[in-house]
Amino acid sequence: MYSALNRCSQRSTRPWLSRITRYLLCNKPIKKLPDMTNRGVLIRPLKKSELINVKQLAQAENWNVGEAEVDLMWELDPDGFLGAEIMVDSSPRIVGCASCVNLNDSYSCGDLFIVEKPYRRQGIGKSLKEAIFVQAGSRNVSINSVCSDVESNVKSGNFPTISFSMKVFEGCLVTPADLALHAPTDVVITPYTGDEFEELYVYDTEVHVIPRRQMLQGIIGTKDAHTFVARKENSIVGFGVSYSIGKGYNVGPVFADSSQIAQALFRRLFDCLPKGSNIELTAPEDNTFSVQMAKRCQLNLSFDMIRMYSKEAIDFKAMNKVFSLTNSGFGMV
Repeated sequence: MYSALNRCSQRSTRPWLSRITRYLLCNKPIKKLPDMTNRGVLIRPLKKSELINVKQLAQAENWNVGEAEVDLMWELDPDGFLGAEIMVDSSPRIVGCASCVNLNDSYSCGDLFIVEKPYRRQGIGKSLKEAIFVQAGSRNVSINSVCSDVESNVKSGNFPTISFSMKVFEGCLVTPADLALHAPTDVVITPYTGDEFEELYVYDTEVHVIPRRQMLQGIIGTKDAHTFVARKENSIVGFGVSYSIGKGYNVGPVFADSSQIAQALFRRLFDCLPKGSNIELTAPEDNTFSVQMAKRCQLNLSFDMIRMYSKEAIDFKAMNKVFSLTNSGFGMV
């Protein structure tokens, strides 16, 4: 069985302790997570060294999850990744996962709900979903749901509030020759230097609503990241980021005051990527410019998603400035 649990059991004079209780005695205290030990499943937080299991589970589902963004989310909230562990041939194995990253005292971001196919319909997914609400506490939890799961999410009562729709595009980038040929002449776009971070942070918060200093720093600082800043009369009027993910590059966030500025930012970001790169771009469905541009770039629509909340929807007053979300999972926009 679990060596740590066995060590704890040997020291304990209370043999009736459940596996989960003994696990807690041998590790740092955590919130009371759903107990499935009577069915041979242990729901517990994952250590950073175990995030490889999350990445492998995501890859098995053909989800294009980048190592850097998973690591960044763990740094933001080390208790935010949960795993479902069973014993296979006397060895522990993670067969399911979920993430719930607490962004602040009011909001959490849920993602990466995965259970290996052989272990589905056994209550593991339900327990993982219960576990994220334990992790979130009283916070409002957001998820991005595929369209086929929206009805069940509403009926369950877990995510009764439906917000905006988004489209995830993927494919081998083909940049149209005329993209951004008519960029605004009064806007200057330059590579990010680091000196302008505080201004960038203010602009990002205006759009993202929830301040995310550490997340923004992490995204910009991701390996192979490219960031461009758009200025008009010394004021920031947009910025865009691209960074490497599991397969290729994520292009986002791209926030801008107008579609002309966004187009120029996209062009600069595209030109920095290796020729023939596979990219992922998540656009709000209502942003006609981004949706049409993705099609012009010969990207394929991979899937649609719906933003849902456990409580009230966030009012993104500057949603018109979102031309590409940070990614298809983490973050609010």
